[in-house]
Amino acid sequence: MSNELDAKWGQPSLMHDPNILANFNARPTDILITTAPKAGTTWMQQILYQLKTGGETEFQLIDDVVPWLEIQRANKSVSEVLESFESLPNPRIFKTHCTYEQTPGADTVNIILTSRDPRDACISFYHHMMNMTDQACEKIGISKPRSFDEYFVQWMEFGAWYRNVASWWPHINDTNVLWLKYEDMKKDLEPALNQIVEFLQWQLPESNKSKVLEYCSFQWMKKHSLKFTHHDENGVPYFKADTFIRKGMVGDHKTHLSSTQEKEILDRAVNDLPGDCLDFLRLSY
Repeated sequence: MSNELDAKWGQPSLMHDPNILANFNARPTDILITTAPKAGTTWMQQILYQLKTGGETEFQLIDDVVPWLEIQRANKSVSEVLESFESLPNPRIFKTHCTYEQTPGADTVNIILTSRDPRDACISFYHHMMNMTDQACEKIGISKPRSFDEYFVQWMEFGAWYRNVASWWPHINDTNVLWLKYEDMKKDLEPALNQIVEFLQWQLPESNKSKVLEYCSFQWMKKHSLKFTHHDENGVPYFKADTFIRKGMVGDHKTHLSSTQEKEILDRAVNDLPGDCLDFLRLSY
């Protein structure tokens, strides 16, 4: 295992362990979900697991069957985490919020990226934070913002959405990358399923398609929200009951963002991203 890490792997935190990334043994058959936070990550975990299994719903937690690659595990060393990954059968599926540069095997594994309008991602992450339990915040070491305006400044300063999209955009046409838009999937999920199946060269019999569509619907996931809620090592949910799967809406930013805040989000997108990327994401005033 590497002792000295390249700075590209990032700084360690409870949600980001650079040692895992630097020492992860990527396989060509791996599938990595690479998204900015609150851009359809959990939804894609469920979609890929349902496609892989043909509609299996007996799993206890989605993170058990589609692990979060870079997160630290309490009471587990990096070696133990990596050994557990090695024991998984092909095709392995992981989720990550890493940029292209931080994603191990980014040029060889199968990458499925979902992007979401940054205005909606901003609002979704606000509720994500506010719906965490006090115990979870204390455990993770974060404080809830005192107001939405305070949160907005923090979200913009952190800039995860912009880093993620900017890092992956140059690779949108790479043969191992499939980029889907959250808004298109919300409008009609079936075409996205067909794209994923073709990209991965999987099979989706018509007899299974209706089950997959049902189990990946917002209504089904909301009804079984405990399967998708993050838990600590003792099985205690990090989020208040029935809040992790919240709305899944397109256009929810209208509920919170002022016109000034919306302009600030879009202005930064224009500044950070090339025009063809903005057109692809349908970002305009």
